Amino acid sequence: MTEYLIPRVPNVPLETILRTGSIAVLIQNRKHRFAITAVTLIILVFGCSRKGSSLSRENVNSFVNDFLKIHVKYSNFDDKLSERTLENLISHLDPGKYIFYKVDVDRFMVNRTQIDDFVAQGEYGFLFDIFGTYRKRYHEKMELFNRLVARDYDFTKDETMLLDRDKIEYVKNVNDAEDRWRKNIKLQLLNYMAAVKDVSEAREKLKKKYNLAVKRVDEMDAEKMFAMFLNAFSMALDPHSNYLTREEHEDFMIQTNLKLEGIGIMLRSEDGFVLVEQIIPNGAAEKLPEQMQLKPNDKIIAVAQGDGEPMDVIDMDLRDVVKKIRGKEGTEVRLTILRKAGEKKEPIRMVIPIVREVIKLEEQAAKSEILSVDLGGKGRKIGYIKLPSFYLDFDAAQRFDPNTRSSFRDMLAILQNLKKSQVEGIVIDLRGNPGGALDEAINIAGLFIDQGPILQIKGTDRWGNRDTIKVLDDNYPGVYYAGPLVILVDKFSASASEILAGAIKDYKRGIIIGPSSTFGKGSVQSYQKLMEGLMGAIKITTGLFYQPGGTSNHLNGIQPHVIVPDMSSIWDIGENKLRYPLQWERIPSTRFNPERKYVTDTILSTLVSRSTNRVKGDAGFRKLQEKIARLKAAVNTKVISLKKEAESLESEIKDVEQDMRKSRKKNLVDLENDLFLKEALQVAADYVGLLK
Repeated sequence: MTEYLIPRVPNVPLETILRTGSIAVLIQNRKHRFAITAVTLIILVFGCSRKGSSLSRENVNSFVNDFLKIHVKYSNFDDKLSERTLENLISHLDPGKYIFYKVDVDRFMVNRTQIDDFVAQGEYGFLFDIFGTYRKRYHEKMELFNRLVARDYDFTKDETMLLDRDKIEYVKNVNDAEDRWRKNIKLQLLNYMAAVKDVSEAREKLKKKYNLAVKRVDEMDAEKMFAMFLNAFSMALDPHSNYLTREEHEDFMIQTNLKLEGIGIMLRSEDGFVLVEQIIPNGAAEKLPEQMQLKPNDKIIAVAQGDGEPMDVIDMDLRDVVKKIRGKEGTEVRLTILRKAGEKKEPIRMVIPIVREVIKLEEQAAKSEILSVDLGGKGRKIGYIKLPSFYLDFDAAQRFDPNTRSSFRDMLAILQNLKKSQVEGIVIDLRGNPGGALDEAINIAGLFIDQGPILQIKGTDRWGNRDTIKVLDDNYPGVYYAGPLVILVDKFSASASEILAGAIKDYKRGIIIGPSSTFGKGSVQSYQKLMEGLMGAIKITTGLFYQPGGTSNHLNGIQPHVIVPDMSSIWDIGENKLRYPLQWERIPSTRFNPERKYVTDTILSTLVSRSTNRVKGDAGFRKLQEKIARLKAAVNTKVISLKKEAESLESEIKDVEQDMRKSRKKNLVDLENDLFLKEALQVAADYVGLLK
């Protein structure tokens, strides 16, 4: 059993995805309650050995009991959890209330307090009834869709759509359904037209998307039903307890181990085709001879194992294609691709053989750069570190491998180099960092403070005792880096990021800069593989963590010392926005000795005053703040316009989302486009001067 602090906060919140119009074909990410549109799902291709094993009704009750044995709050599957589970299941299937009729939901809810009894008895008739009704209603709605999509739409007409699920009622009859679907289709056509600029082409793309969606619904089998039910149950406990399928478990381990076994590409699904999104540096695909290398936007149309027969993968679910490309190190996979080439861009067919290997994801590891920051004509030498996550190769760690890859080891090596270069201060960028392994956060915090407690955990211990309080101390003797320290955070910094920022703040060891408070995820999860991962894994919340002073970042996040505007603040997300979040109560402070010289009232007031004046006097920040206010109002509204004039605003929001994702793949530092970082470095230079 391994302890994690990973909410894996989404880059784009559910409300924003709903605004793209892909409402009826959302893929609900059961782990984190956010959605990814079917046309943009990106998956790492990797391999692992597996044997036949599937989730069945015989497993469900056992796994339910596994959750209840060690969950921080719930030990019994009672009527309250029963009702929550049923509501979650219906919501996961029909998030936009486009499929079920009110009479369907009323019939399902008759069993609201009996789900726990059904599971204990191994009776799942209610589940097959829900999924059977869902499949039937989906086909009915597709008949409605096919009729409505052929209509001509007036995109100059001033009408709106309400997107707040909590305020939308389930439709009562066919007429209600037709009006809701008409607006849904109009919205999606508008979004497609922003890219293709032609309603006929937009209509064809939309029809293709829904044809694929119907196929996915028809492919739902009992295993998928039980997996969705387990997630509906686990997320009735809290937002971060989950059942993970085999594929989700493998993805999870890639994120934490920073290595994969496969060919080294990222894929996306679009209009029934699987396309190459990105080639991973130093992977098997990148090492191919130049004339045989894959390129972005290559369409994979068939997959063969070694000398075996190629299998057509057009219109196949992305996950199923990934399964066929996966495999053990040293084995060969042959991809048949279509590539547009020549002046006429006519597609050419190629067969590319690739031998799978172990690939390290260096792009997702900690990186650093030394920057010279000019402040009043005086240059300050600042070390900048980007830490994307708190990663750890658990397989190597469990073998007690002394060379285990970890974020702590990488940070230690980076700090060593920065100290040798005699930097005057260090900035650690935790923006977008969703969390990671518990020990990594503790160890990294220990590099900056003397021996003492980093956090407290209140919850269930390994013996099943609840409400125990465990104090976790710094494991690193002494202070490795004692100079000026600045931590950068945003709304997407969560869990382990909040532990590091919280410890630095409680110990008054450095300055926290951000556009807002952090995400507010202050819970700890245990991670248990099922049959060595062949049946997936379960992630169970076993406790809430607290800062040394007895407060918790849970729900409220870590508040920065210095507020600097940034585009990430347009999304109103956080733990307190999720369904069924756990509550916390203050616990006693543990004994620790805050620093006295690094953070004083005078230093803070000076830094805030200088930064505020710079931001006010900067034309770029004035434009940024105007844009933030305008897009924040658009993103957070629950009503969307269906007039063509709204197109530009939707397109602008999408551009911001894409820029945020691209910024993590581009150069480490881009001060021209990252005004927040530019100002944060100015604050860091100010801080160095004040401490001197």
